[in-house]
Amino acid sequence: MSGGQKALCYILSILIPIVGIVLGIVWMNDQDPEKKVVGKNCLIIAIAVTVLSCICWFALSALSIAPAFMTGY
Repeated sequence: MSGGQKALCYILSILIPIVGIVLGIVWMNDQDPEKKVVGKNCLIIAIAVTVLSCICWFALSALSIAPAFMTGY
């Protein structure tokens, strides 16, 4: 597996996390040790991006409704 293919897999895992999850699950069961490592990394990246995007979404949601609770007397 070339460096460009690895980079493409990692970039896809960041931009489209479901692709990283699928690649991770499929490649972690492969016999090639290099593909196992790339699959594990793709899975970790995809899960981290998903968790981070959920945290950011909740934070932005909370900030968008915050002015409704701030009354200036």
